[in-house]
Amino acid sequence: MIPSWYLERPLGEYTAAYSVKAGKEMPIEKATSGGAITAILCYLIENDIIDGVIATKKAKGLQGEVIVAKTKDEIISSAGSRWQVLPFTLKLKETIEKENLRRIAIVGLPCQINFLRQMKTYPLLETDFSNRIKYLISLFCFGTFAQESILDYVKYKYGVSASDIKEVKIGQREIKFNGEKEIRVPFDELNKYLQVGCLLCPDYCGSASDISAGFTEKKTVIIIRNEEVNKMLKEACDRNYIEMEEIGEENIKEIEKRAIEKINRASKYVSLFL
Repeated sequence: MIPSWYLERPLGEYTAAYSVKAGKEMPIEKATSGGAITAILCYLIENDIIDGVIATKKAKGLQGEVIVAKTKDEIISSAGSRWQVLPFTLKLKETIEKENLRRIAIVGLPCQINFLRQMKTYPLLETDFSNRIKYLISLFCFGTFAQESILDYVKYKYGVSASDIKEVKIGQREIKFNGEKEIRVPFDELNKYLQVGCLLCPDYCGSASDISAGFTEKKTVIIIRNEEVNKMLKEACDRNYIEMEEIGEENIKEIEKRAIEKINRASKYVSLFL
């Protein structure tokens, strides 16, 4: 069963929570929900706080590819949501050493961030590169989908082929497939296509991260998990990279509600496997 403390602290331990969007000095057209994460990463690069970002960039069709972004332009070019899990941890050590990166930020899903946090906490000397990781940034995640199955379903149910889909955007409760026409598919309709590991995962917002980020319609909710990051974020705001304001208890409760839904789902499926 899932430990009870997950329900006691569904968002994990955190210092502050803000509603954030890109500032006046950071016009970002294709970023998701205000471009907050893109703007923060640009601030870190331009102020020599990090020397690289492990990011994803749209490749052919709906596919994405893992890249190392080392400039503001490269970070902005990778902006936008991705709907599939990309295995950036597979050759992460090789990539970091090849690019000679010493201070990196990594944006990933809770499962990926948890793996990297464990590596930082319990480093293995023969494979260790965790000392080069400066910031771990987790995206809120209710689960990822089996790509081929979900595309088959969209074709069957809505008559839209994969070749007709130009862009996929993930919202709070639905996935939008954009092409010649836009279709919106609720998550509840797609639960049967979730990856098995996602059904067993209780972590909605990446409690092992330094920064957690989730999307609203116009802004990004940022959860800060230590004072160092909180200070950095305020400095980025002072320099107009971002605009932010603290979010109220009502917003926190809404995020907690989603987190508890995932915890309860994981508890259900764990009990079925035991």
